[in-house]
Amino acid sequence: MQMPIKSNHIPPIGDCTNLFERLSKYISRFDEKWVDEIEPAKKEDIDTLKNLTQINKYNYHFPKEYEIYLNYMGQDDKGLLKTQLPGYASISEIINSYEGIHKEEPDTLSDKYIHFYQTELFYGQLSFDFTQTDNPQIVMTDEDSQFVSYYADNFEKFLFQCAFSKYERLNYDKCIIFAGSPNMLKEAIKRHNESDVFGIIEKFSKTYDFQRAWFSDLTHHIGFKDGISFYIENRDNSLCGFVAGNLDKQIDNIGETLLAELCVNKKN
Repeated sequence: MQMPIKSNHIPPIGDCTNLFERLSKYISRFDEKWVDEIEPAKKEDIDTLKNLTQINKYNYHFPKEYEIYLNYMGQDDKGLLKTQLPGYASISEIINSYEGIHKEEPDTLSDKYIHFYQTELFYGQLSFDFTQTDNPQIVMTDEDSQFVSYYADNFEKFLFQCAFSKYERLNYDKCIIFAGSPNMLKEAIKRHNESDVFGIIEKFSKTYDFQRAWFSDLTHHIGFKDGISFYIENRDNSLCGFVAGNLDKQIDNIGETLLAELCVNKKN
């Protein structure tokens, strides 16, 4: 039986009552100014967004975690949510986006998907999937508010995934960043005779005694042990991420092994 791994800096699991405390405590280890620089959304802007999305019409509610996000950093999160995808999450910009939809393409307003993040270059939107109203998943939607792909389990996990991918490497002496193409991922899955990349990561984690972080999900794989952490994102059938660690914890050997297992390339 695997023993619990000590790691006093990995964000702990909790609930809505301490979500911001857990998030800010983790980020403040690396950026003490963050908590003073973020800017909350105005109440009138939150009401405007609800009206524009017609969320009340459909008898939905924003996830509590997103409400907390809006109340603490909805106007400016200092780049937290754009860590994984270039774009914007500011409530004023999302309001502008919805005002444009109402004016130019009202027929694309969805009764299933409500977006909270607009990616750059018309790549798509991150939206709450209200086909699951209790705890909406995050999905990618296109400019017509149509489903494209799953993205994250829920908004709370997404918040911590963004924070981890932005700040975790700062905790260590060395960071190895990597990426791989869809063909590389196919080769890795074939080589290991697995059905998906999760099986490869699970075997690697057991071999090297990594613990899976609670905010991992189907597309974000976060592992940690004393002195080393890794972050792997599986999107568009390809992989990217990093492994970071202290030099006295064999980071080079473990990092090179992980890259070889996943068939990915180190990025400069």
